[in-house]
Amino acid sequence: MTMDAAAGMISIAGRTVPRMGFGAMQLRGAAGPETALPVLRRAIELGVRVIDTAWFYGDDVNRHIAEALQPYSADLVLATKAGASTASNSQPLCPDYSPDQMRAGNDRDRTVLGLEAVPLTHLRWTGEEDPYDGMTFDSAFDTMLAMQAEGRIEYVGLSNVTLAQLRRAHARGPVASVSNMFSFGNQSDLPTLEFCTANGIPYLPFGALGYGATDTPAGKPGMTGVQARLAWLLDCSPVTVLIPGTSSVEHLEANIAAGV
Repeated sequence: MTMDAAAGMISIAGRTVPRMGFGAMQLRGAAGPETALPVLRRAIELGVRVIDTAWFYGDDVNRHIAEALQPYSADLVLATKAGASTASNSQPLCPDYSPDQMRAGNDRDRTVLGLEAVPLTHLRWTGEEDPYDGMTFDSAFDTMLAMQAEGRIEYVGLSNVTLAQLRRAHARGPVASVSNMFSFGNQSDLPTLEFCTANGIPYLPFGALGYGATDTPAGKPGMTGVQARLAWLLDCSPVTVLIPGTSSVEHLEANIAAGV
């Protein structure tokens, strides 16, 4: 079982890839290399070419990615995040949009992943318009564009943003991708998805399984509830790129099967 064009292909960060990706967050903490490396390698074997990660998941996650997948294939999109700081892996994240912190996070990404430039980095905002320590959404986006001009990142995306923020940024960027919360059980971000669909912007829904929501769409015969939710997301727009995460090869294969 490997993906083909059945789930659809999409252009993201200058690569044409299948719309079924992988979220690496569940590879943090207790998931050591004996767990993480087989999952990552199997994902690539199955055709995954979009991997969502972040330095603030813990450096172990990006180390697993580098160990499992280097040398990286030319069509692999490693998508990271900027806009937070933490004192340690055990401490909660705090919004931090200072240019120094955003560049430090990018340095951490590039060093641990072994990249000169990250293919795609999302500016992860809090969803509010109010500035944090004097940094507004627009000034943070300025920093993202500056890092792109400096050759630190190839493409700039947005995460956890409002439609108004997306409109402003896309008029200047353009924005390469959006990653917001969206699922069958939580469709409040539908206007943003519709904007992305109309403008051909890849949309990476997080919380795709609804964070405990029990609402499940009708799926094909034999599909599990999880597979039906993933298949629904693929069907609801040609720009959705799924990034479900797991630390299990078995669950990974089941997720991929939803798009085959």
